[in-house]
Amino acid sequence: MPKPARKAEVVQETRDRILDEALNIILEEGFSNFSMRKLASRIGMTAANIYNYYTNKDELYLSIQTEGFALLYELFLKAYKTHKNSISRLRAMMETYMSFGIENANYYDIMFNRNTPKYADYVGTKIEPVARFEKETALKVAHITSQVIKEISRLNKAVKESDVDYCTLKLWTTLHGIVTLYNSRVLQEVSEDTQVLIDRMLDELIAPFTEDNS
Repeated sequence: MPKPARKAEVVQETRDRILDEALNIILEEGFSNFSMRKLASRIGMTAANIYNYYTNKDELYLSIQTEGFALLYELFLKAYKTHKNSISRLRAMMETYMSFGIENANYYDIMFNRNTPKYADYVGTKIEPVARFEKETALKVAHITSQVIKEISRLNKAVKESDVDYCTLKLWTTLHGIVTLYNSRVLQEVSEDTQVLIDRMLDELIAPFTEDNS
């Protein structure tokens, strides 16, 4: 008699548990030292059972990345839909990025700080489609940011449409620096009131988009 099908929520709970522990191992020991056998030992499953959920450690790693970027995009989309004014949208996205990076520090570290495989490393392999989906999910975050900056450029001559991509990257790298210094507690070491400092930085970052120098 065939075994009854596992309930979808049970399958998802197991997948989430596998992802969470895989994330912990990568953070603790690095991607190169991560293995399905080590993961199986940590969560009390056999490696063969884990393969029922994920093909290999690369798919697991890419799934962690995809989940993180999907969550960040959903938060950006919510910020976009909540505000009608483009400046308010951009400021809300900046604050959302900060909150995401601080509240989801483990995901953020894997997504942006670790020297882990990138899409180019998977091109030509069997797992390239999974890597492509991860990259496309990540790029949605950049695209919605660029969309808002483009909206601003149509209203503010000080922001050139030809500079939209550059502005997006400049904004991202600055926010990334703030989040990384905060999460490493370096910012707290050099500033008595980090929230006041961060708010001032965000004010100065948004200022060029609000000033019409025409």
